[in-house]
Amino acid sequence: SHCIEVFAPASLGMSSARVPSPGSSLLPALGGLAVGVGLGLLLEKVRRSYVESRPALSSSEVVKSGTDVYVEKAELEAFIALCLEKSGAAPAHAKLVAEVLVAADCRGVPSHGVNRTDLYCAELRAGLVDGKAVPRIQAETVSTANIDGQNSMGAVVSSFAMNVCVEKAKSTGVSIVVCHGSNHFGIAGYWAEYALREGLIGMAFTNTSPFMVPTRASTRAGGTNPIACYCPAKEDSFQLDMATTTVPVGKVEVCHRKGRPIPSGWGVDQTGTRSTNNASEVLQRGGLTPLGGLEETAGYKGYGLNMMVEILCAVLSGCQEVGPDVPPWRADRGKQVDYGHCFLCIDPNKLLPGGGFQDRLASYLTRMRGLTPARPQLAVLVPGDPERKEEGLVLSLGVRLNENVALSVRALAVELNCVDQLPAPIRALKAGAAVKHPFLTAPSKS
Repeated sequence: SHCIEVFAPASLGMSSARVPSPGSSLLPALGGLAVGVGLGLLLEKVRRSYVESRPALSSSEVVKSGTDVYVEKAELEAFIALCLEKSGAAPAHAKLVAEVLVAADCRGVPSHGVNRTDLYCAELRAGLVDGKAVPRIQAETVSTANIDGQNSMGAVVSSFAMNVCVEKAKSTGVSIVVCHGSNHFGIAGYWAEYALREGLIGMAFTNTSPFMVPTRASTRAGGTNPIACYCPAKEDSFQLDMATTTVPVGKVEVCHRKGRPIPSGWGVDQTGTRSTNNASEVLQRGGLTPLGGLEETAGYKGYGLNMMVEILCAVLSGCQEVGPDVPPWRADRGKQVDYGHCFLCIDPNKLLPGGGFQDRLASYLTRMRGLTPARPQLAVLVPGDPERKEEGLVLSLGVRLNENVALSVRALAVELNCVDQLPAPIRALKAGAAVKHPFLTAPSKS
């Protein structure tokens, strides 16, 4: 017979059941429609309860949970650019930064997306970031350069630097460009993709304000310090973009906005020794664990990688402050953060002529995806696969924003007097209090 098996988690006190499908001749047409609608509502309620109650498969799943609103990509980019421009950014700079923020949401990385808009705008309005500054080359050779960001927006500095890096690599085969005097640059992968589009291997690194508590330390002394490496393959690509902390701080920010706990292992309390599920505790008084977690789970390896990125970005570029001395990323910090970046490009054809690299990498990626999964329902993926899937959904659904993040955008629109330009799905949200970005308010002293 034609039936649907309905799965209900045992943890919810429910059992599985088999019900006639909507197309079964056992139900009259109208009765079938009623059962179908009721069953759909029941399944959605069960699904949401199950997702919220069971252990998450990934940190990304935690961040994406909750009620969402979908906005057309171009409309969202235009509005975010308007907010940045009203806050003091030059039009071209505002457009670029808006594209970088929305790109993060498109790739399923809401921690680095529109979630950061109100903080970016607050920095501009406080004069902490120069929204009109243009970076310049301070020193260079045929294959290297050091860029003075002039306290411009991080995306502006990174775009300038990566274009220089790509052109040098095309000429010499390998290039490295470092930057100082910059600000938050968004998702690291956005800049590695500049190289990917040109058939080059691209790497991007940045330091940040201290959020990570090193192994055996009791206070923050390193940023989230991400690593991105993108490699071109024939009709495919390898796209790694990861923090050197267990999770980037943005994931904790999103959980804070939602008022939900964070999983154990993401961060520690103010003693630096105990894991905590309290997002506010991690953001205000504690900190993030290095990649790998506590010492017993080899967190010292992530700590070492974190220091490597700090050396490449801050020490090598000439940033005034390094590691624990980098100013906090807060709208009330009263000084420039002076972030440093490092970009590396490699032309694989200079090392392996004839296009062999892309064919070989494509075969390797296919081989890895073809591995027998430990859990049949979860296919083996390679870095970049989840993000490509998310980008595909944007084409049909629009950009997904958590409702709490969307409410913060609406609150910002009120603040900047541009409510009439809000995308309709955000404007239509029911009235609700927006949770401010945690770095806009002074940390608790308790």
